[in-house]
Amino acid sequence: MIRTFIYNNKKRFITHVSILLSIAVLFSLILVISLESVFSFGIFFDYLLQAITTIFLLLAPPIYLNIYWLIPRFIEQKKYFNYAVIVLVLIIVWGYVLGVVEPWMDEHWFNQPKQDSSMQTGVAVMIFILISTTLLYLSYKWYIQLSKIKQVENDQLNLELSSLKNQINPHFFFNTLNNLYALSLEKSDETPSVILKLSEMMRYTIYDCKESKVSVMDEITYLENFITLQKVRHHERGLITFKNEVVNSDMQIAPMILIVFLENAFKHGFDLIDKDAFINLNLKIKKNTLHFYTENNFIEIENGHQIGIGLENVKRRLSLIYPKTHELEVIKSKNVFSVDLKLYVE
Repeated sequence: MIRTFIYNNKKRFITHVSILLSIAVLFSLILVISLESVFSFGIFFDYLLQAITTIFLLLAPPIYLNIYWLIPRFIEQKKYFNYAVIVLVLIIVWGYVLGVVEPWMDEHWFNQPKQDSSMQTGVAVMIFILISTTLLYLSYKWYIQLSKIKQVENDQLNLELSSLKNQINPHFFFNTLNNLYALSLEKSDETPSVILKLSEMMRYTIYDCKESKVSVMDEITYLENFITLQKVRHHERGLITFKNEVVNSDMQIAPMILIVFLENAFKHGFDLIDKDAFINLNLKIKKNTLHFYTENNFIEIENGHQIGIGLENVKRRLSLIYPKTHELEVIKSKNVFSVDLKLYVE
């Protein structure tokens, strides 16, 4: 831990020294180009040495005192009055140091012509560097804080999406295994093909759906397999139509979004109605818009046609994945329940 602390502070020290040296080099180049008619490394070195001395001895101390002690101790603790008083004293005292010491250093260390001491200049420089460094530091801290908040939000979003997606698979497998159990009791000849389709669907949900986006064509195949399984079970209860107007598309969508609406139609329709049940589905893609519509009849029971856990989950997923790029309308009228979904996919 101590070694890590030393390493981090050493790295920070080297970074700050490198930045200050870069500023000194840039400032020296500007002075040489603007004040000298002929560029020479000797003149450049003199300016560089003078700039380094001024920056490290006279400018760096108040800057680092401000950003590493005054701001964290007073501004971040909301002690604004105390901060203002101390900064005012610092401006006056260090402004005097700048106004007196800097001309003296130029004269005695770098053989520059004698200049009169000017406290007003030192104070003006102090005001400028303290205001500018304070604004830069606070902007940096705000950016870091915003980045951390964004990272936390993203982590929570991914965790919630993962949780919602995991809630879908057990619900689906429970229903599908019930279907397979019913077929086995009937000793249907279609049992092997149903097992094969179930295997394909399980492979899709377990492996392919780990990705954040899947091909819409794979989702369509999943819907068709699901309908095939349900038709085997409910062949005498009614009619299921799936109007698929998507022939070929490379559109990518979130996995296991569409199946929830179909599962809900069976749960509140075919599973409860003995005959004349119906489910109508329509899927089409126009440009970047996916339009999925389902409708089914149902029998009014004691608690009415309730919106189940699956629909609540898919609503939450849509709000997280497509916050401003989807439209979902759920309508219950008489004994018909319909869902109209539009996804605007980039």
